[in-house]
Amino acid sequence: MAEALAAKRAVTLAAELSIFKVMFEGDCMQVVRALNDHGHVIEEIRRLGSCLESCSFHHVKREGNKLAHSLARRAVSSADMDVWVEELLEDLEAVFQGDFVL
Repeated sequence: MAEALAAKRAVTLAAELSIFKVMFEGDCMQVVRALNDHGHVIEEIRRLGSCLESCSFHHVKREGNKLAHSLARRAVSSADMDVWVEELLEDLEAVFQGDFVL
């Protein structure tokens, strides 16, 4: 359920920032499948996504997106909602760069 709620917030944020062509990735296959099919929270996310010009959801293994995993872990341990639009925090920059190493 946490992954679905995170997806809902991500879609809402994209709409709020007027970013209308987006691809969301998640490492929980069950949530990605549900996002592409149906469900209570899922239907709300899909409704929000319909406001975007293009919106798709794709499963990636956790190893394929370590930055998203690190951000999710940080979000769980923080009571605040942080949004980075232009720059990452220093400790996450290395994780981000590591996602590009094959």
